[in-house]
Amino acid sequence: MQFFSNFKILLPFLLPFALLFSRSVADVTIIMIALLFLLKSYLERDWDWAKESWFKFACIFFAYCVFINAALSINPTESLKYSIFFMRWPLFALALVFWIFKDAISLKKFLYTTAYLCLFLVLDSWYQYFVGVDIFGFEKFSPTRLTGPFSGPHIGMWLTKIITLPLFLLVLLKQGTKFFNQKYAYLFFLLFCATYFLTVFITGERMALLMTLLSLFIILIGLILNKNISLTRVMFLLLALGIFTYLFSNLYPEQSNRAITSTIVKITHWQSSDYGLVWKSAYDVWQQSPLFGVGLHKYREACELLGTYGTAAKPIGPGVCFHPHNITMQLLSETGIAGLFIFFAMVTSLTIKLLKEHYLSKRWLCFFLLLNVLVACFLPFQSNTSFFSNKYGALVWLLVGIALAINKQLTADSQK
Repeated sequence: MQFFSNFKILLPFLLPFALLFSRSVADVTIIMIALLFLLKSYLERDWDWAKESWFKFACIFFAYCVFINAALSINPTESLKYSIFFMRWPLFALALVFWIFKDAISLKKFLYTTAYLCLFLVLDSWYQYFVGVDIFGFEKFSPTRLTGPFSGPHIGMWLTKIITLPLFLLVLLKQGTKFFNQKYAYLFFLLFCATYFLTVFITGERMALLMTLLSLFIILIGLILNKNISLTRVMFLLLALGIFTYLFSNLYPEQSNRAITSTIVKITHWQSSDYGLVWKSAYDVWQQSPLFGVGLHKYREACELLGTYGTAAKPIGPGVCFHPHNITMQLLSETGIAGLFIFFAMVTSLTIKLLKEHYLSKRWLCFFLLLNVLVACFLPFQSNTSFFSNKYGALVWLLVGIALAINKQLTADSQK
């Protein structure tokens, strides 16, 4: 048992870096934690975590993919392999709640590490924006798109996903409640909102920018309802943010055109845009097998078989026949209506688990911060990388596990 204790001590400091910076390291870490958690549960005869309602839906989705979806797949062997490996995600999330971050100290250590990581990502992004390369020598993806310390242009998406975690640290700290009620708290949020928004702005990622706006809206609603910030001060925050953006846009019109003008054009001409083309290809793949899908992880092959969208190597448009770039379209095309229904039944159960008590107790800040994590992970309409890919999946299920661990700690604190 000493091994489990030593492993748990180191992991809060290593986990954010292991999952964010390497796809192979992320996958090995996920599988190792899931297997060790199962071994620990077996040795201690502790299986209470298996009673979680959302996990039962995850098991149903797993069984559906293994016994039905894979059998009907255009490539049963490949789909079966990916279906079996799906279970590492929910097991990893449960391991975080019931083992790794079971105590408040480990959870806070992780949140401290993540806060420092967020600060580094922000500073590295601005360094790359002005210098042309980041601190590790990674060049910009293009004049108006950044990579930060990653090999591809995903820094905005990573920030959108993890930016809520430092705020949870303030909530969990003993002085957190006092901080949120102090008069100068709105100055902190002015700086936080401006830094967060403008950093994603300069990354050139359109969907990340839209998700940032939604994220800030959700957080500010929580602060207003929780009476941490008045509506008047929120209006001041938004006005100041608008002024910052306007001034920056005038100084750097190319970035403004990428972030704002082109986003408006994409939205108003969605059907003819590259996003619309990718979603249309996913829709056409779904129509090949509406109820059960073409098989988990088989969208690319099925898209190429249509013969109208080219291939993943030579598509007729950017991103076509690579992956659907949307969780809903990916689930529909690969697992059908049945898979989509079961998966979002799991998400609904998870949502109830996370939000119910905070809603009943009117702890609005906690409610909306947790809601923000769920929106970042599972919003049906956002465009993102492949939901079942190693790196993206690791981030999503890390957030699920952390949200559950935070919810458990907040609930315990409220009962003291």
